[in-house]
Amino acid sequence: MTDKLLILNYYFKARRETSYIMTLFQKGWSKKLFALVMIIALLATAATSAFGAASSSTTSTTTRVSVHDPAVAYDSATNKYYIFGSHLAQASSTDLRNWSYLGTQGYTNSSLYAASTFEGYYYIKNKNSGLYLDVANGSADDGTNIQQWSYNGSNAQKFRIVYFGNGDYYMLTANSSYKSAVDVVNGSSANGANINQWTYWGGNPQLFKIQQNDDGTVAFLTKASGYTGALDVINGSTALGANVQQWQYSGGDMQKWELVKAGGTGNASRATGTALKNALAPSFAWAGYNDQDSSGGHSVWAPEPVYNASYVWADGSTGAYMLYYCTSSTYIRSAIGLAVSKSITGPYEYVDTIIYSGFTSGSNSITTTSSLGTKTVNTWYKNTNIPELIDNGTTSGTRSGWFKSDGSFNNNLFPNAIDPALVYDSTGKLWMTYGSWSGGIFILEINKATGKPYYPGVDNGDTDRYFGKKIAGGYTKSGEAPYIVYDSAAGYYYLYVTYGWLANSGGYHIRLYRSTSVNGPYTDAAGNSAVYASSSVNQSNYGIKLFGNYNLSGLPVGYKSGGHNSALIDTDGLRYLLYHTRFDNGTEGHEVRVHQQFMNADKWPVTAVYEFLGSSISPTGYSATDMTGTYQFVDMGLDASTSNVGMLSTQSVTLNSNGTITGGVTGSWSYTAGTYHCTMVIGGITYKGVFFKQRNELSSHNEVMTFSLIGSNNKAIWGSK
Repeated sequence: MTDKLLILNYYFKARRETSYIMTLFQKGWSKKLFALVMIIALLATAATSAFGAASSSTTSTTTRVSVHDPAVAYDSATNKYYIFGSHLAQASSTDLRNWSYLGTQGYTNSSLYAASTFEGYYYIKNKNSGLYLDVANGSADDGTNIQQWSYNGSNAQKFRIVYFGNGDYYMLTANSSYKSAVDVVNGSSANGANINQWTYWGGNPQLFKIQQNDDGTVAFLTKASGYTGALDVINGSTALGANVQQWQYSGGDMQKWELVKAGGTGNASRATGTALKNALAPSFAWAGYNDQDSSGGHSVWAPEPVYNASYVWADGSTGAYMLYYCTSSTYIRSAIGLAVSKSITGPYEYVDTIIYSGFTSGSNSITTTSSLGTKTVNTWYKNTNIPELIDNGTTSGTRSGWFKSDGSFNNNLFPNAIDPALVYDSTGKLWMTYGSWSGGIFILEINKATGKPYYPGVDNGDTDRYFGKKIAGGYTKSGEAPYIVYDSAAGYYYLYVTYGWLANSGGYHIRLYRSTSVNGPYTDAAGNSAVYASSSVNQSNYGIKLFGNYNLSGLPVGYKSGGHNSALIDTDGLRYLLYHTRFDNGTEGHEVRVHQQFMNADKWPVTAVYEFLGSSISPTGYSATDMTGTYQFVDMGLDASTSNVGMLSTQSVTLNSNGTITGGVTGSWSYTAGTYHCTMVIGGITYKGVFFKQRNELSSHNEVMTFSLIGSNNKAIWGSK
């Protein structure tokens, strides 16, 4: 092999495994040749790490999109950035500036979510009795009876559902090592035909169509009956050992079954075009489709995709894009669900609904009638996944604190189950933070193999057995859309939370906390805990307010109610903040904005004044001539009002060459030579941040000097020269 081929060969091996480099010495290569290989490998590594970095393009062009509650993800497979948002809006970009919509926007989108294939491992629970499909005595013998029994988690109650073709499925039994299947005796089409276990052979007696019901359950229609009969518990019995039979399908609760995940689910071959109502039926059974606030329509909010290499599919393959979303019908009754795909653009197949809120201690039916029909939801906690967690021993029962004295949901202390966001910690563990008005923000560790949470099971301080650990808010104060970013360079987890109300005059804005641990405690620049201690807390003093409603001459229109952000540390290490904003134009129109962020001297990320238009900050700082001069100045304040919030005042200040600040505010300023870091002292408060010469947002995109700083009082101050 020639030297050139040897170099290339070992370069590619080195890109896969560093230890291969050391074999060069073992083969007697010269130091010069070894050094050449190392240079090639390092250059290639650098090129790869920058692959897809938005900063690699300096274009100042922009194509905006309207995506509410944007969650950002970079996908190396397609070399694109993606944002997913509420109401089924999605877009992509190659440079974080020019965005293109993905597919049909809104609830007519039929490509994002796919019909479930139902393939996977399950415990199968009868809706009427609350008991589980069971192979009698756990026998593996042909002819063993199928009955219902209380949950015990044994193989006698575990089934693998497999797609056969032409819409049919068969169900293999775990107690037979998946060699036998659920079977209609003798393939009879008669009412009362017994259901047993028999060695799998794929005939009609072992095939079923699985019908998705609006209440989230399914019915197993038997091919033996020509799909007119279904799996049924005899006489609607609730007794242990009651027989499972075939009976004419009527839609009664004794013929409805809940699929409780017991292992890998999903199939990489998914079909688009299914109605959203059917694709997310189990989540919609609780909230978000044609009930209360969503009467006559849908409510699917804040989906976030995250790639998880450890997710296990039903066929044993691994790796999935997991999309966590929420369906919501009121300010307290919501649900968080999970869907998976082999592609970031979908289609995503429903897996499970993992968190419910707004449940009551007893039976409480709510009926809504609209043009879509009539829907009744019983908000009793027994209609959530909590009974399964009790069955399988995750928790010993419900918590009295979940309920107020009248049995309603205690939203003073516990969350509305919306706005899920995912983060990997420094050890590779996966966590989901979520929550909203009014009970606070919570966090749960996620089982990467299943995508489901590790529910704590016990209560301990701020940790709840079901909801997880409270890390922010509470006591009816505003706060939603949590987003955690782990910044390894800074050594902190940064928690973003949006306060206020999302409307144009609602004062929506982003607050910031940080912690050295993913599950807290989180504190702000003033040292305040993110978790409120009582209802008397003045919320406005908690959390760094990144920006409010502001206007500058470098903007074509003022910004209002900017919030529900996500954040990104790009492949080149640069930091970005993404959010939706409304404008000072009297409408509720909104668009996505992307701003760069930079670490100040205290390791707080400060936000660039203007959106990202390809400008790069000077790592060695700027000249005195660049920094001195007169600026438009905005103090973002601490207001946390939720209505009738107007524009902040814009003042004129001058940074003088002698280090003083004069004009609308007075004080002193300084900078750290050779860097972009700066410090200002105004009113006795120290602010730390950066100077940044960047393009403004006028059509000319002129470069102007700006500054952005954060104070020890949780206020941000911005300036544009």
